[in-house]
Amino acid sequence: MKNSFYIAGGDLRSVYLAKILSEEGYKTAVFALEKAKLPEDIGIIEKTEDFSKAENIILPLPSSDGEGFLKTAFSEKKTRLSEIVEHLPEKSVLMGGLLPKEIVSSAREKGIRVYDYYRREEFAVRNAALTAEAAAAKLLEMLSESISSVPVLILGHGRIGRLLSSILKALDAKVTVAARRYSELAWIRSEGIIPLEFRLIDEEIGKFKVVFNTVPAPVLTKERLMLMRPDSIIIDLASEPCGTDFSAAKEFGITAEKALGLPGKFAPKTAGEIMKDTVLNILSEMEENSDAR
Repeated sequence: MKNSFYIAGGDLRSVYLAKILSEEGYKTAVFALEKAKLPEDIGIIEKTEDFSKAENIILPLPSSDGEGFLKTAFSEKKTRLSEIVEHLPEKSVLMGGLLPKEIVSSAREKGIRVYDYYRREEFAVRNAALTAEAAAAKLLEMLSESISSVPVLILGHGRIGRLLSSILKALDAKVTVAARRYSELAWIRSEGIIPLEFRLIDEEIGKFKVVFNTVPAPVLTKERLMLMRPDSIIIDLASEPCGTDFSAAKEFGITAEKALGLPGKFAPKTAGEIMKDTVLNILSEMEENSDAR
């Protein structure tokens, strides 16, 4: 396994990732993290041209700011992902979270091996668990009353919805989970949670003080928000463009927050460890597949 890593951009997750890799003996350098506090043994990359020496490159989650630039919280640099790819050597390994399709395509055309660690099952499960834990913590911060007296609705029964419902139930909240498929409703019931058919949400949503959304589609529309309690709290955990009409929520006086990247805010060290484990798994599998040929 090659043992040098270039870590480009990101938030505290990437900072901890760099520290952990360095502590474990891997040669590590960073780009666009100049405002972060890092150990002296971690190298600093100043220019995209220096990526021509890279073996393994780790981009953040998400990799892009949505406009083609590297996502970063610790730099004033505006660097296009395409600039980094332009200088990567053939057979280098590019790993990132939610990599844009055009970046994946252009990198592979250059003979660069590309992996989206966000799509890996081991990453998705552990990241979902961390997101659910952070979402529960965020709710506790926002509440002015005991969670045991609060009726909570979770929209969606994917990884995050399922894990979050378990945590909230353990905190004695009154939890209901909405899902579309009968198989999901059966699972919800078997987990000791109250199931709700999605088609019945409009009839029931006015009963809930807290609504978590995990569905990346417009489910909390203006029409549906009109049916909610004026003292409601919405925490939207879905990926962009989320599922809440935030302008309508503000109009109705409903507290609504777009809660993206919670692992990086609530538990960045653990999130960095998850990233590290996943990228090392990718490289280990590459090595095994090479040896098997």
